[in-house]
Order: sequence, then structure tokens, then C-alpha cells
Amino acid sequence: MKKISENTLLRKSLGLLLAVLFAFASLTGCSTTGKDTGADKDVTGVAAADKSTGSDNTEAAGSGEKIVNIAIAGDPSFTFDAIGDSLMVTNGLLREGLTRYGDGVLVDGLAESYEHNDDYTQWTFHLRESGWNNGEPVTADDWVYAIGAMLDGTAQLSYADFLYEIKNAREVYTKEKDVSELGVKAVDEKTLVFDLAYPVTYFPYLITHPMHFGYDREFTQQVGVDNIGTEAQYSLSNGPFYIDSWEHDNLLVFKKNPYYWNKDNIKIDQVNVYVIPDQATQVNLFLNGQLDVVDFAYQRLSAIESTGFTAATYNNGRTAYLNYNQSNQFLKNKYIKQAISAAIDRDALVNGVLHVGSPADGLIPVGLAGDGKKSFREIVGPNLPYTYDPTKAKELLNKGLAELGLSDPSDITITILASNTDEFIAVTGALQQLLKENLGINVEVETTDSTSLRARRNAYEYDVLLQSWGADWDDATNFLGGYERDASANPALFINADFNEAYHQATYSADLTERIVLLGKAEAILMEEQGVTPLYYTGQYYSVSNRISGVLRRAVVPYLDLYFTDVK
Repeated sequence: MKKISENTLLRKSLGLLLAVLFAFASLTGCSTTGKDTGADKDVTGVAAADKSTGSDNTEAAGSGEKIVNIAIAGDPSFTFDAIGDSLMVTNGLLREGLTRYGDGVLVDGLAESYEHNDDYTQWTFHLRESGWNNGEPVTADDWVYAIGAMLDGTAQLSYADFLYEIKNAREVYTKEKDVSELGVKAVDEKTLVFDLAYPVTYFPYLITHPMHFGYDREFTQQVGVDNIGTEAQYSLSNGPFYIDSWEHDNLLVFKKNPYYWNKDNIKIDQVNVYVIPDQATQVNLFLNGQLDVVDFAYQRLSAIESTGFTAATYNNGRTAYLNYNQSNQFLKNKYIKQAISAAIDRDALVNGVLHVGSPADGLIPVGLAGDGKKSFREIVGPNLPYTYDPTKAKELLNKGLAELGLSDPSDITITILASNTDEFIAVTGALQQLLKENLGINVEVETTDSTSLRARRNAYEYDVLLQSWGADWDDATNFLGGYERDASANPALFINADFNEAYHQATYSADLTERIVLLGKAEAILMEEQGVTPLYYTGQYYSVSNRISGVLRRAVVPYLDLYFTDVK
């Protein structure tokens, strides 16, 4: 008789569980917390305001305008720093940086040319003739003002370290120096100079992020910096579109900016952006012809394809991972975290749950830039020492139990917190099964809406947080930089002196290949200590209506790009 291994039995039981999870998620789309996600609401009321411009028409009634309809999950606010996934779509309509992404390559944006000095510590940009939607010209002072306002506390700033490559940025933020000493200077109206604290070979990529965008000083001071981006009349655009109207938590209407430098090559006249938190509702609206683009999880694939639409996937430059509360009595032990990593079958997650993406072998996702010739992952290779091995997982767990003075795995109880999306509901269920079967620890799951999750994350009210991070700019520093922390950081966060040193060495290297190798060393330290546990590199299913063309999806913001879109 053929012997059936423990792993085979586990995979069969996991497969059965996943089948149940798929059915549950695709039928209900609801949260395990019992919160109403709106999946059963009447979808006809959501898009009622757009009946006259529905996406089954190429033009608004009698106007001759080309209109595209999309949806985002939450109501945005267009502050200077522009953080959040919704902004990574809509901010690309409203604002433009000195450089931007074209069809797969970096191109000039509001700068028509730029150059750097020999050691990459000074970059000079020459701005083209373009205008804000109120008719005022785009000038170099827009960058001096906006970046200075974020760092000196005048305007909101979510991630100060995103700007720390600029000379004296850290010191301005900590009030050690005046904003006048910041390394952002306007030589004249159309010449902007950045002096940097260290060599930044990837600076043209870094400044595609909205935190490095300009904003008009006079307009901001007129309406008040606290009001910027909160209403249509308090929003200003130097990009291809501007906000014409905004009904909060329902609809934003973007229209073409008549003063934008490349307005003649923007083919659509209007973009209607609906605020629809529930993914099931978005899919239903797409199937009914009321949306032109929709993202969805595998659980919705059959609904898309059976209605005659074409489903596509793209690498969205994200890594899904477990983020630990390092002050948790169990999770501050590295062997427990290593055991968790070794107990997770990443192939089963990707091929049995997601059906898109690939198993993670490090924190930095596939496709992210390296030295200009090869990607980061091609240069560094796999960097995750604790991959799926149930036997090794139990050995590591026993080491951790011994250090904690425990003898029974069931003495450990942890809760995985995640957002209540189709993807994360299914993934957390699979993780719960894997960790119970392979380690014998008690794992509870809680899913909630994005607003509640963000508040709990910021307050460190979690044991394990399932989350994903996407590429704000095309470089590994965007993923690793946030882990460079000193002892003043919250104890719930990963803090490691060896990581800090490796990252610091990488930061100051101007050699393109050397810096990637050094960043790989920093990543290896993070993986050995299991500061986080990478699970998979995400991919995204999406579909586009037949009436439009030229929609771009990419791994770096903006994730949805309508710059080249046209109505057929």
C-alpha cells in the first residue's frame, strides 16, 4: 500500500478548506466581524447620478464629450502628501510631477529636461510651459513651497522619511534647522535645483511619488492649507484633469485641464470617479455597464468571464506579508516568528487561493528595478530562509516555547487582523488552517473595514497584521526604508542595529550594483529576524469595458493610468 505523507494529508485538508472559503467569499463577500460591507445593497442607487452619462454611451447626452467611469474604495483627500491607494489612482488625474511614467518607461513630466552632478547629489530640472487649472503658471517655487510646507509642519506629512534624501530635510522636520536651509531651490521661475544629503542614483524615479510634487503657494495661502484637497473648490490641478465637482462618499467629476502642457494629446474629456467601498458592488456595476474598469479577486472571475468580458492580470508591485506586534508576549520571540514562516505553504496560497501572483522569496517584489540592467530580485536572488517546512517549523516552535517557559503549543493564542476584502478573507482562513495543523497554536481571525484597520494599525492594536505594501516608486528603498529605526521608535515595531547599518551603507553608495547588493543584505537581516513574514507577490485581476482603449496598469503609482485612454 502506498504511504500517504503528513504533507499530502495536510494539502488535501487545506484544499477542502479553501474550496469552502471560495464558495463562502464569492457568495457573501462579508466580514467575519459581522460588519455590513454593503454587498447586498441595491446597486442601482449607487450610480444613479450617472444615468445620463453611463458607460454604455461614448458621450454625455448632447455634449460630444468622451467620458470614462471608474470606482475607488474610499473618499480621498488631496493633501500635499497624497497618501492612500485611492489617491494612487485619482491623484494621477489631478497632479503631475517633474517626471512620470509613460507606457512602461519613465518620461519627462512637468520638467522638459534634467541633469545631475558627478556624484548624484545635485539634480537640476528645467520646467516646461504649463499651467494650473486656474490659469496660473507652473513655476519652480511650487516645489520649494510644497516640500518645505510638509517638512516644517505647515502642511500634512504622513511619511517624513520619504523626503529625507533632500539635504537638511530631516533637520527641518525635527525643527533643528529652518526651512530656508532645505535643499530645494528655485534658481528662476523655470529652473529647480535639489541638493541631496547623499547620492541618489534613482532620483528621477523617486520624484514620481506625489510627496515630491509642487503646489501653488498663492492659492494655498488664499484658501488655507488645512482646506487644500478637501473640496472641489479647494483643489488645484497641474495635471491633465481638474476636479469639477465632488459629492463626498459618492462621486468626483474630473474634467480636462485647459492649461495643461499636453492637453491636446489627452483624448478623454471627463472622468467620473465613484466611491464604492464594496468590491462586489463594483463588479455588479461593471457588469451592468456603469463602470469602465474594475479590479476583482479570483472569486469574481467566473462572473466576469461568463458575462462575456475579458479578464486580464498585471503585476501590481505589491508584497503581502504578516506584520508582527513586536511587543506581543509570544511574537517578540524570533523563533516563534520563524516557525510561523516555515509553517506557511506559499504555493498553496498562490495556486489554491489566489490564482494570481507568485510565492514570495523576500520582501522586495519581482520586477522592481535594480541596477538598470537587472531587477532587484535577479541580482539578490531568494532571501527568505524560513520557507515551507513543517518539520523545521515544529523544531523552531519548540525552541521558542522553551525560551518562553512553555511546553504546549496550545498555550499560544494570536489573532490575525486583516481588511475584509475577498482576497484577505480567503488568505486569513488558509493561514489559520496552516498554523493550526503545522504548529498546533491557536489562531483567531478578525477582518474589518479599511478605516478601522488603519486606526488599529496606527495604534498598534493587533497581534499579527496581514497587509500588503506596493511600490510608491521603483526602488527597493521604498520597501526597506521604513524599517530603519532607532531605539526611540515604538516597541511594537521592528528595530535592529545591524539592519540600520546595512541600509545606511546602501544609502550612501553611488555604485548602482553595489547599492542593490547592500540593500539585499539589509533585506536578509530583516528576513532572518522575521521582522515581517512575506507571503506572496500579489497580482491583480481586472477587466476593461469594450468601449475604451489605452488603459494602463502598472506596478508603480499610479496603478491605474488613464493618460492614454480613448473612447472607441
